[in-house]
Amino acid sequence: MVGSRRNAQLLAALFAGVLAGCNVPFRGGDVEPPGVEGTAAPAATTGAAAPTVGLPTELPGPTQPPSGEAIAHFEPEQLVLITFIHMVSPSVGWGIGGLEGAQDHVLRTQDGGTTWQDLTPPEPDPEAGDVAKAAVGMFLDAEVVRVVYYPASLTPEPTVATVWATEDGGASWTASQPISLDFLGSTDFPPVLRFVDADNGWLLAQQGAAGMHRYPVYLLRTADGGRTWDTAIDPYEGADLQSCNKTGLFFLDAQTGWVTVDNCPVSAPELSVTADGGLTWEAHPLPAPANRPTLFEDALCEAHSPQLLTPAIGFVGVSCRLGLAIEYVYVTQDGGVTWEPHLNQGGALVMLSPRVGFALSRRIYQTLDGGVTWTATKVVDWDGQFSWLDDQTGWAVARNDGALALVKTTTGGRVWDLLKPIIGP
Repeated sequence: MVGSRRNAQLLAALFAGVLAGCNVPFRGGDVEPPGVEGTAAPAATTGAAAPTVGLPTELPGPTQPPSGEAIAHFEPEQLVLITFIHMVSPSVGWGIGGLEGAQDHVLRTQDGGTTWQDLTPPEPDPEAGDVAKAAVGMFLDAEVVRVVYYPASLTPEPTVATVWATEDGGASWTASQPISLDFLGSTDFPPVLRFVDADNGWLLAQQGAAGMHRYPVYLLRTADGGRTWDTAIDPYEGADLQSCNKTGLFFLDAQTGWVTVDNCPVSAPELSVTADGGLTWEAHPLPAPANRPTLFEDALCEAHSPQLLTPAIGFVGVSCRLGLAIEYVYVTQDGGVTWEPHLNQGGALVMLSPRVGFALSRRIYQTLDGGVTWTATKVVDWDGQFSWLDDQTGWAVARNDGALALVKTTTGGRVWDLLKPIIGP
């Protein structure tokens, strides 16, 4: 009880730390922000055969969950930190978080983010001295979730991981076959988990920079909801994929995917495209803007935030450094055959529909016409991981100088209100 009270006091101090130095959530006066700044996002290119990872693809029966004492669930009334949020409706959403320095927990809210239920799968809790675990998840709706745990730092030993699946909102979890890789990720290069439906998904494991523009990755894929995984790309195949830093991975369906890259031995920002579920990738350099034909020769540019909303309509962010930052959103209406660049105010690009989207950094901008024009909504003094439902309603995990807070807007980002997440009864 004393420890719980001490944790609550610590988390309250962290929340206050965000508020103290920033204009995070406070009701009242809107701020009319000016200009720019940018961020990026995570994703893949060539591959050949698809060897099986870990155990055989077809297992004789249900897999056994990994052994060991599971991560213990929190007690009611425990104040927690939300480090990742994904809302699926105004009231229902999922989060990853917990206590500072502890293992990640999987949490669900049914009241818009104030109270949370601890639905962490039975992932074994590392013993004292072992590398701590972090988690990434894919939250398809209120019921269907996929989560993988990974070591918070690279280890010299091969990593064995489990992808956990629930179809009933976390009431029960199913373990995948064990996945054995040379690496799965680190806090600087976390794995990326993507699903387009309950069956078809991808896991991108990133090691980080290995010199000479080399960023080794595994790209795994599943067609059975994560129960079994095959290798689409490994660090020893697909030279193009290994030579660039992956800044974004997006799949439209089981076959069609996009990946953006940077730090490549080429000058133009690139988009790589797959039409066979990630087995092979074809690089497509983006064209320079017509009014700046030498931009990619004069500046350092990177592509990020790939989003393909329909087979024809897609978006890619491009950030260039030429003294000052120059930001664009590239829009295609024909599946990437041709592109139209529009000046953008920078930040991670999130498109909710072919017309509505946000550019998100410490300056929040909104578009209602497919990226042609952008309207400033707010300047904040924190970095955010955002979850938007529509052009007005969104949540953010706000970080500033080590402090953390969960905030919500119902005004398109103009006003942010503080939430204090607590484990419910």
